[in-house]
Amino acid sequence: MKTHFLHENANSSELILFFSGFCSHFSHFAHLKSDVNVLMVYDYTSFGWEINLNKFEKITLVGFSMGVCVASKILKDMKFDKKIAINGTNLSIDDEFGIKKAIFKLTMKRFALEDFKVNLLEKRMNLSDGFYFEKNEHLKAELLSLYEFCTKDLNEKFTWDKAIISKDDKIFPPKHAFNFFKEKAMFIDEPHFAFFKYHTWEALCKLS
Repeated sequence: MKTHFLHENANSSELILFFSGFCSHFSHFAHLKSDVNVLMVYDYTSFGWEINLNKFEKITLVGFSMGVCVASKILKDMKFDKKIAINGTNLSIDDEFGIKKAIFKLTMKRFALEDFKVNLLEKRMNLSDGFYFEKNEHLKAELLSLYEFCTKDLNEKFTWDKAIISKDDKIFPPKHAFNFFKEKAMFIDEPHFAFFKYHTWEALCKLS
């Protein structure tokens, strides 16, 4: 895993810890402003975690897509002020609560970045000109790494306070996300990449 501060504010003791999804890069979130610290976790070709967050007094966790499952395993012993899941669940590769195993395996085998981008962004594709994407081979390796990590030692008991679900998501079945979150779910009219709905991290997290 890699980390990148999307925003740093030495005068703020608040942190939004963002576990992004497969294929994510910090260039994808440049439009989101914030007055607090925002630390992004991305690139799941490995899963080392040695970040010390003790200096922050208030931490909000945001998980996106496969990052919801990754965060639920890696951060199982951490306390947060608020936890928000976006288009993902703790069981991200699952026939009832996630992407079906057979579909995920097929995606690993036949992955094509351009097709993935269409499903990721749909109607928002025209806003993604500045997005950076890794090469196909790197992304295939990330898919394999995620498959191995997200199909064992799962943590169903890691609870989230709110779940944002894109009702026409072409990547993560919205019905499966709703099956997992039930009354915590909030549906929005966005593609899988739901972030263009918001202009600030605070609005997404409802911090202000």
